[in-house]
Amino acid sequence: MFRTLLKQYEANQQLKRDIAREQWEVEKRFREDDREAQQAVLQANTVGLDEHNTTMKLAAGVSYLTLVCHEDTWTFVARCAFGHWKATWTKCTHDPSDYRGPNTASVYSVKFTVYPNLREGSVQKLQDGMQSVNLSGHNLTRILDTLRTGSAGPDLVDSARCRTLYSKFAQFASTVDPDALPGQTTGIEFRIDDSVIVAGTPA
Repeated sequence: MFRTLLKQYEANQQLKRDIAREQWEVEKRFREDDREAQQAVLQANTVGLDEHNTTMKLAAGVSYLTLVCHEDTWTFVARCAFGHWKATWTKCTHDPSDYRGPNTASVYSVKFTVYPNLREGSVQKLQDGMQSVNLSGHNLTRILDTLRTGSAGPDLVDSARCRTLYSKFAQFASTVDPDALPGQTTGIEFRIDDSVIVAGTPA
C-alpha cells in the first residue's frame, strides 16, 4: 500500500515538473517571438542614416519656420530636443512665475540640454490646445536629430511617435529648394494636424 502511494506521489511530482517545463518552454517561445517582433518594429521605426543625412542638409539652410501643432505634441518634441519643457510655457527665458517660462527653481534643477532660444512671442497659444512656435533652422536640425535617436529607442510607443514626428519635419525639409532665391518663404507655416476620414465626406 505504501509503495503504491509512493509511486503515485512520484508520478504526480514528475507530472508537475513536466507541466512546469512545458509552460516554461511555451513562455520562452513567446518571449523570443515578442523580442523578434519588437526588434522588427524598432527596425521599421528607425530613421536610416541616408534619409537623415539628406534631411539634415536641407533643414540646416532654413532661417525659421512657424510650426503649428497641438501643445502636447510640441511638449513631447521640445523635451526630446531640449530636455526640458512644460505645456504652459510660451518662452524659454526666465520668468518669476511658472506659467510663461522656466522659473528659477526649474532652471537650476533641470537645465536645458540645448538652449532653445524661444523668446517672448515665439510661442503663441491658439484655440483648442493648438499653438504656433517660431523655430529656427538650428532648432529644426536639433529636433530632427533627437527624433531620429528616439526612433531607435527601446520604448515602442516613443519610437513610433518619434518616427512619425520625424517624418512630419522631414516632409517640411523636403520642400526646401536650396537653389531658390533666399527669403521667399521665410517663416512659412507648417502644420502637424492629421485629420480622420469622416464617413460620407467626399474624397
